Amino acid sequence: MEVPKVFVLLTWILAVLEASDYTGNHSLVIFVTFAPGHRFLPEYTSYGMLDDLKVFHYQSNSMALSSPLKHHGSLSSVWKALEDCTIFKTGFFKRFVRDANTTLGVNVPILQLIYGCKLDEAGNQRGLYHFSVGGEHSLTLDQESVSWNTYHPQAMGYKDILDGFKIWNRNNLMYIKQDCVPRLKKFYEHSKAIINRKERPEVAIRSRSGSGLVLVCLVTGFYPREISVNWERDGETVSENMLSTDVLPNHDFTYQVQKSVDVPADDQRKYTCRVDHSSLPEPLRVQWDPSSAGLSSKHIGLIVLPCVFVVLLIISVLIWRRRRQA
Repeated sequence: MEVPKVFVLLTWILAVLEASDYTGNHSLVIFVTFAPGHRFLPEYTSYGMLDDLKVFHYQSNSMALSSPLKHHGSLSSVWKALEDCTIFKTGFFKRFVRDANTTLGVNVPILQLIYGCKLDEAGNQRGLYHFSVGGEHSLTLDQESVSWNTYHPQAMGYKDILDGFKIWNRNNLMYIKQDCVPRLKKFYEHSKAIINRKERPEVAIRSRSGSGLVLVCLVTGFYPREISVNWERDGETVSENMLSTDVLPNHDFTYQVQKSVDVPADDQRKYTCRVDHSSLPEPLRVQWDPSSAGLSSKHIGLIVLPCVFVVLLIISVLIWRRRRQA
């Protein structure tokens, strides 16, 4: 029976629309930890990150796979594949531990995998597959020769074991080149509202005493993660006497960062914190006002509440000790 041309055309149009729905540069990276007999860790743990969004999590203690996307029926095949992959990888890890103990006399404590792919808007893709033994010896799968490379001379024995896992290595390569990008697109389809959102940063300045004065620019509540924070002095970018934290996650899937600058005690110049972020139509500048604390009530909670908690904890401990002595 011949398929109607209209149906073929409609299928093609839908395929084009689905493909064109992907925008930007995104990555899907999966982190796996195998810790047999470890006192504090599950034997098997894995989680997947679509950019900075955790799209699934699994641990062997509960034998449950959790995901904010679990209710999407179109991902049912993905969950089944992840369950099968867990069984397959557990067998591989156990074999590796056995071989390392037999051939090298090493009782491997923890094994870790980091693997996945990146896809840009033009359709260019890149895969990665890394293996770590005990958090010290790192190896990378060469996708052309389908063999393992390492820069650690002490890891050559582990390389020999991995190179002998022919089926495992072919499956790894197949995932990187055939399966990872379609899975990335599936996750992206259901997560793009979160991944592509823009959250404006909130900026506040506080001061503390040092050799002179230390000005701290606190920037929080922004998304995506990429941001530029700089201090300006009379309109010129300051390049010395500065200290910055890493960009840290907030509880609500936004980020925060702090950048401080040392100011001489007698300095009368104007200091401004400049913030560049994709959510802003133009750079945001907040000038330091020596007559005010420069800190909003929302940010006070971030800094003061932990101190209050510590004070209350100390008081509670003192009361408890007095009662015991009584």
